[in-house]
Amino acid sequence: MILYRYINRQLFMTTVVVTFVLVMVLVSGRFIRYLASAAVGDIDVNALFLVMAFRLPEFMQMILPLSLFIGVLLVLGRMYAENEMVVLRACGVSQQRLIRAMAAPLAVTTLVIGFFALYVTPMADGEVTRIFEEQRGRSVLELLTPGRFHVRGSGNSYQATYAEGLDRDKGLLERVFISDFRTTDDDGQSEMLTVWAETGRLINHEGLTYLELLDGHQYSGQPGDGDFRRVLFERALVRVGEERSMPRPPAIRAQGTDALLARMDEPEAYAELQWRIALVLLVPVMTIAAIPLARVNPRQGRFGKLIPAVLVYLFYVGLIMVVRGWVEDTPTAERPFWYHTGWVHLVAILLVASLYLWPVMRARSKGVSSG
Repeated sequence: MILYRYINRQLFMTTVVVTFVLVMVLVSGRFIRYLASAAVGDIDVNALFLVMAFRLPEFMQMILPLSLFIGVLLVLGRMYAENEMVVLRACGVSQQRLIRAMAAPLAVTTLVIGFFALYVTPMADGEVTRIFEEQRGRSVLELLTPGRFHVRGSGNSYQATYAEGLDRDKGLLERVFISDFRTTDDDGQSEMLTVWAETGRLINHEGLTYLELLDGHQYSGQPGDGDFRRVLFERALVRVGEERSMPRPPAIRAQGTDALLARMDEPEAYAELQWRIALVLLVPVMTIAAIPLARVNPRQGRFGKLIPAVLVYLFYVGLIMVVRGWVEDTPTAERPFWYHTGWVHLVAILLVASLYLWPVMRARSKGVSSG
């Protein structure tokens, strides 16, 4: 029990540190991307942290297996480098006892990953999808940052908006500029509408969002043509919102596991279900594999096999993702029997078993040859 507590304490501390570092790296990268979207007005800043909170279970289910794997490598690698493992081996501590010593953290991590992958992450993805749908349905000017241009659309149709200031008490935009460019598909003719007004405010009518402009003028015509029409107005309405459409069905990754089980005949649902199960199986397979992979020569140091072992882990995950892509892109009737992540796990289990059996077989062969 002293040995178990000694290993588990070090493993817990190392795994927490590695998880914290990996979460910071992953969250920072995703946060910067969302922050760029918020800067151009595609998402409200107030919804940014809520999206990141709902993304956290997805991050954790990917990071925790790798963190535990690296934690085992670092803890046992240090024990090998400082000859602690030599003493333990002399006292009769085998690799099987090391597995039993790590059974508690292994079981807890597997249960947490299973809970995240099968239940929490799909619900969180559904909430993220709902937030982005709400943000997409908002008007351009609801997300407009005063003093900077905001462009929505591309190619044949786009709208650029600008407001010099915003009076939040009165709900008025000050010195508003709107440029609307469209190209018809029939004759390829382009038309541009440019509006400038002293003030403007948003109004809603029958599910559509309009901008009520006061005291301004409008230019309309074809780009490159000097014959633009100019109209002065005291009050005008410009449509800036989109008609509310029917909500789209949730994506496959946002659907619950029970819903995927009912749709296993669909390639996307079948592939997503295999991915969730693979995340759960990944924890025990690679954690048990880390015990023999952590064996290093004292001259190598505790990091001697860290990079090769992590590359093995990434190859395993990458192979699962490749097979998942095959399953997702192949209709059920045309899918070969080996388009399944099960054989990937089977090969991984056989390789892990060989890591344990190879030293024993080699020792026996040496004993027979010497005899």
